[in-house]
Amino acid sequence: MEALAREAQGHGWSVLFADRHPHAGGPLHYAAYLENGDGFEVELVASA
Repeated sequence: MEALAREAQGHGWSVLFADRHPHAGGPLHYAAYLENGDGFEVELVASA
């Protein structure tokens, strides 16, 4: 998941909640929240 998040940043996506990445959803939630320049958001989730 981290590789996907890094790759996405090279294609115009930014990490939301970067200060809490990858646990912005809580300590048991491992995810990357991404947003592009048009305001579209995606959530990449990995099992713990």
